[in-house]
Amino acid sequence: MLFASSAAAQEPATPDRVAVRFIAPETGGVARPRFLTERQLGFFARVEALIEQVPLEGDAYPERYVRAATDRLVARAMLAGLLIQAGSEPPDLPRLTQEARAELADRIGGNAVLEDALQREGIEEVELSAFLRDKVRALHYVDKTIQPVLAVTEDSLREAYRSTTHPFRTMKYDDAKARLRRWLVSERMRSAELEFLQSARARIKIATILVTTSDERARY
Repeated sequence: MLFASSAAAQEPATPDRVAVRFIAPETGGVARPRFLTERQLGFFARVEALIEQVPLEGDAYPERYVRAATDRLVARAMLAGLLIQAGSEPPDLPRLTQEARAELADRIGGNAVLEDALQREGIEEVELSAFLRDKVRALHYVDKTIQPVLAVTEDSLREAYRSTTHPFRTMKYDDAKARLRRWLVSERMRSAELEFLQSARARIKIATILVTTSDERARY
């Protein structure tokens, strides 16, 4: 699936077009379908490309990045929904949301790169924060009920510093330690959320809306 970036020709009167609709028990079922707009999906597809250090040419995104972004956003919404249904919230959610933003910036090349991606796709800070809150909720649900991802030992942190490809290779260990910890937790979560989505495929309906909400072709 390829779709054009909305950044180049944004106009105040242009409606925010829906790109994906999904339905899952964890997010309210058929009574409460959830939607991802072209801007939102474009931003997160761009993030997936930046993580792989792949420059995006022109005004379209390769299907694999769009699909990866869709899968992650759906999984996070479902996991966050499960935490909310349990009547729980992560402690100090605003601070953890800001830490999630800092980790995202580190992951894709720095705050300037993140700001540029937000501007290109027309994503406001308040919109990004809403997605990051879901990410934090999903992380805490996974840690509590599926597998531990938040606890990082000193040994595992040093091993990650030595043997993995991370954004802090030019920094000394002591200088990188706090940021590396956030990165490692996020790496664990990226694996866990896709494993969760794969196990939940049978109960999810995802519709790719190619034109408008009234002219759609769905893939389930």
